[in-house]
Amino acid sequence: MSFDPLAIYEYHDKVRAKIEAGESGFAQSVLDDVMVSYESASFRGPMYGYDPIAFGTTPRVSAMLEKMIIDVARGEGIASPRTFSRARVERLVADLQSFPPTYLKPRRRAELLHAFYLADGAPGSALLF
Repeated sequence: MSFDPLAIYEYHDKVRAKIEAGESGFAQSVLDDVMVSYESASFRGPMYGYDPIAFGTTPRVSAMLEKMIIDVARGEGIASPRTFSRARVERLVADLQSFPPTYLKPRRRAELLHAFYLADGAPGSALLF
């Protein structure tokens, strides 16, 4: 049995079940080698994960959410309907597009996000509210 003082594995299982059931507002991905669950309407905070090595460090929740949005678009994370704000995704796309054309990685991410979330008939449009 793994060391799990906060019952985080049980929590991740519950979030995964909610995503699979199509309950709105949940996402999950592995960010920096740590399983992270996201709740768009959480009282304890939107991100929940446990990393004993990084315990005590302050996470940048907005950066984690952006990574999760990208992971879901890549098929490396999962999310349920109406989880991410359309405005946040649009802002992320605009930020990534602001890099000079020689920076290919952010520009390609912007293209991926636009195609997955924002384009007409986009497969990820149901994940936005």
